Amino acid sequence: MPTTIVARVLLLAVCCLLCCAPASAQDDYRTVLANEAGVFPGAEFKRVIRFPKATAVLFETGASPAEISAYYTKDMAARGWKVEVSDVTDGASFLLATKNGRRAIVEAQRGLPGRTGFSVSL
Repeated sequence: MPTTIVARVLLLAVCCLLCCAPASAQDDYRTVLANEAGVFPGAEFKRVIRFPKATAVLFETGASPAEISAYYTKDMAARGWKVEVSDVTDGASFLLATKNGRRAIVEAQRGLPGRTGFSVSL
């Protein structure tokens, strides 16, 4: 009987950890962006992807790529970034900014009707 209790306690602990994962992931994206980039108003966080030399934060929103690009052009300039490239079309946008030898990239692309996926890479 004690083995069954231990197994149940371990199962409960694992379930608690799995339930807490999304909350810690959301805290993680705010840590990644820190004071370097804001979060587009109303954007839904999707996930963080870590690369050896950069980290990308993925979001989704109902706004257009042009609206996202305009927001990050203003937001990042206010944070000391210099916009080097801004390419905007109806279906997609690409923004490249530099600061102290670092690069930030914001890419947005229309996906499902009325939805735009975008990433902020630092």
